[in-house]
Amino acid sequence: MIDTKTDVHLDEMSRTQLADYLMETVRPEEGIIPAFIMGDENVNKLEHEKIFMKTWVFLAHESEVPNKGDFITRDLAGYSVIVSRGQDGVLRAFYNMCTHRGMKLCRADKGNKGQFTCPYHGFTFKNNGDLIGVPLQKDIYGGQLDLDQMSLHGVTLATYKGLIFGTWNEDPEPLSDFLGDFKWYLDIVVGRAEMEVVGPPQKFIVHSQWKIGSDNFVSDSYHTMVTHGSIAKLGMVPNAVYSKKGYQVHVENGHGCNIGMPNPDFAFPEELIPEYKENLSADQFELMSKVKNMIGTVFPNLSFLISHTKIKGKLISNTTLRLWKPIAHDKMEVMTWFLVDKNASEDWKNRSRESYILTFSPSGIFEQDDTEVFTDITQAASGTIPAAKNFNYNYTMGMHREPVDDFIGPGIVYPDKFTEAGSRNYYSYWLDLMNA
Repeated sequence: MIDTKTDVHLDEMSRTQLADYLMETVRPEEGIIPAFIMGDENVNKLEHEKIFMKTWVFLAHESEVPNKGDFITRDLAGYSVIVSRGQDGVLRAFYNMCTHRGMKLCRADKGNKGQFTCPYHGFTFKNNGDLIGVPLQKDIYGGQLDLDQMSLHGVTLATYKGLIFGTWNEDPEPLSDFLGDFKWYLDIVVGRAEMEVVGPPQKFIVHSQWKIGSDNFVSDSYHTMVTHGSIAKLGMVPNAVYSKKGYQVHVENGHGCNIGMPNPDFAFPEELIPEYKENLSADQFELMSKVKNMIGTVFPNLSFLISHTKIKGKLISNTTLRLWKPIAHDKMEVMTWFLVDKNASEDWKNRSRESYILTFSPSGIFEQDDTEVFTDITQAASGTIPAAKNFNYNYTMGMHREPVDDFIGPGIVYPDKFTEAGSRNYYSYWLDLMNA
């Protein structure tokens, strides 16, 4: 294993050595994942270069910037960006840096502005990125300053069903192609109806490697029996093995999900069935009608969840998004968005919010269970021992099984949720990018 460096980026020799070492030790097809990739600083640096600087990363939901002039500031691979809806209604994103002397242009999380003024020298930019004002420019620049050459630096954006993705890659694979067949499942989560985010996303720090969160959501329902065992004792679920029933799906580019079913009741607003049928295919609506939960990950670090609980005696669903944002090799910021069907009743929205707070909010039962585990895994994977001793994780669950061929949705599908095929697929794509 290469020595840990203190610089931000790997030098070429270190990068090549690490890539070769990963090819040698990371063997998803055999169910072998080395522990050191969850606690190594150099792996984190290479992930930043090869994954987060190259691929599509989730930024926001369109309902957060619904009006002309609305903006939010978000992080894209460690760099602050402004996502703004211009006066022409077009969504754009810019590096949050004044093009004069590099000051952070906007320091607010959100707001509504037709223009941004730099707090350092007062350079003013329209919310479409154009530089439109420079104090005393005729006097101090003699009319020679070319404002057209000083527009804000743009960020490549694309959207799907209200999800806003950004990338620093100037020639990326089209977002629709990157999502591929997984769009069929995303439609049920965020495209079944007009959706809206309630409140700003909640943010909290977890001393964990970011992949552990993505991995947990892409295929791991097995842990529910033990980690979340208290919910069976509380009567929230019928028994400890309820989480096995359903299907596990994975598609190209590392995306995957677990679909818990069948559900005896329809846990979405019944008055919106006509809207659901208008937005979904007949097969998608049939699946949605039977879903009791749906947990998945869009590579690399956007996860989603549809969860059902009983609130005030009635079964109710809640829909959330969460981003596992790397801060360091052993620390991440988790951002969670709570979404509701916009045309649902206020009573349904309120009960859905209660369901979210109880289960997967930062103070929820499930969330606290998971983050405790994530932290301990990271601590155990850190340092020199895991690599030096060749400690590996076992990802062989379900390798003896064959996928089904009669499922109504696309992808490679297994007939229950207790398998690690989705994780093996996730790490195969991760390894491809790390060696690209």
